[in-house]
Amino acid sequence: MRNKKATGDDDVPGDVLKLLGEGGLKILKKLISTIYETGEWHKDFTEVTMIALKKKSQATKCSDHRTISPIAHTAKILRRRIEKKIEDISGEDQFRFRRGKGARDAIGMLRIISERTFEIDEELCVCSIDWQKAFDRINWTKLMQILKGTSIDWRERRLISNLYMARSVKVRLNRGETRSMKIGRGVRQGCCLSPILFKLYSECLTIEALERVWRLQNRRANNSHCEICR
Repeated sequence: MRNKKATGDDDVPGDVLKLLGEGGLKILKKLISTIYETGEWHKDFTEVTMIALKKKSQATKCSDHRTISPIAHTAKILRRRIEKKIEDISGEDQFRFRRGKGARDAIGMLRIISERTFEIDEELCVCSIDWQKAFDRINWTKLMQILKGTSIDWRERRLISNLYMARSVKVRLNRGETRSMKIGRGVRQGCCLSPILFKLYSECLTIEALERVWRLQNRRANNSHCEICR
């Protein structure tokens, strides 16, 4: 845990957690274990305060701003534990948000595949998808279905489900904070789980899309065969 990081809604700096001592660590461990066993998150962990920052000096529209949302450091400890378990089920062809599998590695692999394909004079098809505002459009029901189909323990799935279903957000402006509002889709901004959950979500959607393409191709091939037989 890095020093001098912004605090979440609980206003507890990460530096303080490092100074708790043996007694404080036991209390912290008990708190995290209780959350893990019951699946119930404290309100400070489910409520998010978004801070709007201007992208340019004359910002008048929502699109002229970007938001940040500090997360409670205590919650990060438990989420890191869940993150490691989800990482174990990710496919080997998934890049970004993973150690040793960054954008440069993906570009390098794509170049190698391209060169080898051209060497044997074969066609190569590359599909580029623009995930515009993708993090904000994750369907929670679909996400939970995907998680249920994996080897992730039911307690981790329950924690993720409760973390999202109980989520509320308020926006901090110059004149104060707005009232809390419920959010119905998207992954949590600033949460260490968000990139890996999005990665798992997009991977499953890609597989489903490819399976539909293959089924359509097989159907067309069968229809063509029937026409020839006639």
